[in-house]
Amino acid sequence: MPHAFSVEIHCYLSEKIKLVREGKEAAIQKGDIDVERYFDGKLLELVNLRHYLTENFDLKTQKYY
Repeated sequence: MPHAFSVEIHCYLSEKIKLVREGKEAAIQKGDIDVERYFDGKLLELVNLRHYLTENFDLKTQKYY
């Protein structure tokens, strides 16, 4: 069974990524390059964090590497 806290973190990151993508799309539609770049940075940060957690924490056994 996955560790509940780890699953919550992944759910939180997924929701944040969704919101950032929506914000970026809105910025693109408005033509606001500064806000678009801000969301690009936030998206990169969140995706890298999710990748790190996926690579280093096994959600099924909570094994640490």
